[in-house]
Amino acid sequence: MMKKLIAVLAVSAIVTTAVHAQASVAGTFEVRMNVMQDNLSSDADNLRMGGSIGTAWLQLSGANADGTLGSTWRFRQNDMVRGEAGGVAGPVWHRAFAWWRPVDSFRLFLGIDSDGMFDTAHFAGWGFHQGDNDYMFSHQWDYWRRIFPGNWDSFGAALSFMGLLDGQLNINLILPTGSRTWPREGPARITETRDFAELAAGFRLHSTFAIPGTGLLQFTYNAPGALMNGVHLETARTTWEDANSFGQLGLSFLLNGLAFGNVLFGGAIIIPDSDNDLDLHLGAALDIPSATLGDVMGLRFRVGCNIRAGDGGPDPVIVTNIMPIVALGPGSLMFDIGLTMRLPDTFDSERDLGWSVKPVYRLPLASGMFSVGLHLWSGLGSTGVIGGNQANLRTDSDIHINIPMLLRFSF
Repeated sequence: MMKKLIAVLAVSAIVTTAVHAQASVAGTFEVRMNVMQDNLSSDADNLRMGGSIGTAWLQLSGANADGTLGSTWRFRQNDMVRGEAGGVAGPVWHRAFAWWRPVDSFRLFLGIDSDGMFDTAHFAGWGFHQGDNDYMFSHQWDYWRRIFPGNWDSFGAALSFMGLLDGQLNINLILPTGSRTWPREGPARITETRDFAELAAGFRLHSTFAIPGTGLLQFTYNAPGALMNGVHLETARTTWEDANSFGQLGLSFLLNGLAFGNVLFGGAIIIPDSDNDLDLHLGAALDIPSATLGDVMGLRFRVGCNIRAGDGGPDPVIVTNIMPIVALGPGSLMFDIGLTMRLPDTFDSERDLGWSVKPVYRLPLASGMFSVGLHLWSGLGSTGVIGGNQANLRTDSDIHINIPMLLRFSF
């Protein structure tokens, strides 16, 4: 009798919890197709066609009734065709974290969010293309993250103090513990342990200060062990003793109180030690919404550059994009016109100049989206990078064409 009573109470507790908690299931399945890909400057027959499963993920998330405790778990298969060649064998943990917010002004985050947190990029990130990980456009991740370095996408803990100074100030202290290299290669890399010396040299600090009616000031400091993918950032496992810089300092300002739109400008510097030279990255972005231009057209623009002193480092690179957005029927037509220019001592246009023109029509559908575009480029790889030896980084001055198509369903 007692066992039956305990079982009934347990089931009742589970049902009660399910009723009062807030839970959701979401997912996306995206198929990509290259309708045509060719080298227009070559007489050889290079016409190709292909496709892939761009991304497929299932996400479970929920929170308790009073919104003080919750979690998110996303199981993702990203670019199945790339598979092991892309460094990720099989499905990966894309998002797996829990959070606790006992009071409004404090939140504890534990886990990993590969979509990134505390991102300062705004218009300079994927938001410039008005979408996350949009296959229709190319985007040079590392270039823009060196300018706006707030993004955090490794395993660890984040202590967030929110709404300070009458709700204007947020402070986030981040303690990454897992591997800081990308891509992650499964759970062993994600949950990789570190000794205290590495952890002490790998923290991050990100804060924002809102100025009502004017904009948002954002500050980021990354200790040297938190850095990757740069001239000073070759080693992920770094202590203060073996670090070759004093970390990275980023500052940006989002000016959103203007009548015509929004402006973002800022930059970041690798704080050099006595053995290294200046490494400064600067950028700006502009967003003019369609309402400002007559409800039929918007305009986005961004430009970035890096300034390095001394010899032996990478050449300066300037990247710029302009994107007019025109309402066309039930969808929108976007023109992404990009120019990337490397500035060595001796400039060679075939080696140091790349351009791309990408008109894309995006049609929103119930629970999904259809996109089709035309991509013309020269001197650039698929990710907007000049140079490289990978097969997808075409460094010649030939003109290439691609007609990409995408169909996405979400629930």
